[in-house]
Amino acid sequence: MLCVRACSGLIRTAMRVRTLHSFPGITVAQIDEEVSKLLQLKAQIGGDDGKHQFVLKTAKGTRDYNPKQMAIREKVFNTILGCFKRHGAETIDTPVFELKETLTGKYGEDSKLIYDLKDQGGELLSLRYDLTVPFARYLAMNKITNIKRYHIAKVYRRDNPAMTRGRYREFYQCDFDIAGQYDAMIPDAECLKIVYEILSELDIGDFRIKVNDRRILDGMFAVCGVPDDKFRTICSTVDKLDKMPWEEVRKEMVSEKGLSEEAADQIGEYVSLQGETPNSQTSVICCQ
Repeated sequence: MLCVRACSGLIRTAMRVRTLHSFPGITVAQIDEEVSKLLQLKAQIGGDDGKHQFVLKTAKGTRDYNPKQMAIREKVFNTILGCFKRHGAETIDTPVFELKETLTGKYGEDSKLIYDLKDQGGELLSLRYDLTVPFARYLAMNKITNIKRYHIAKVYRRDNPAMTRGRYREFYQCDFDIAGQYDAMIPDAECLKIVYEILSELDIGDFRIKVNDRRILDGMFAVCGVPDDKFRTICSTVDKLDKMPWEEVRKEMVSEKGLSEEAADQIGEYVSLQGETPNSQTSVICCQ
């Protein structure tokens, strides 16, 4: 048996293996061919200096932004910030990473998309997945009961990126939240007004605001015969409709989630419905 222990010994090995031509079934040509392959591999990994060759690029799911793109982003952010402030919101900031136990179990199946960090000081940490859970932790820690807050910052998701469709592993979220006790529907109406004002000021053309309500989705699942213990997992699959065609969503619900074909087909009838309320340009959909 020939044992090659290091790339630096390849040349000496090539000289020695020529003496093996007397072994039955082994020819010098075969040995030379294998040695040539090893030498090519050695060249690819950087030769004898121990330095690996690599290509300069951004990490998968991330990108750089040039000055022109940053100028556009700055203008958009200023528009959003101006609207948030007009509505009396205050801003906060939270760490880019949280205790892992703070984030665990908050996102259902999407918890697998959380980036875990290597333990460096006795604490298990993870990069924030969104800005909502850190906000809830902030409220609980500081015993805050009423606040109107905005937060614009990067979040991280260990997802399969689709760069051409704007899906990244590192991206900004612009959050506006109203926490506390208020008259029914007043905060909801204000959030809709904020979205309308921002999109109008950005002058992106015609747009449609879609409103969802998890209670409608739960009611649809109940009518379709989805078992109570599968509501959340089926909801997670339905949420993928903006990324996947219905055929793939149906296959996941039936093959992976164990939902009956009849229930899946009924869900398909509901999620395919589109339309407008008689006296409004605002569409109401049951999932997002």
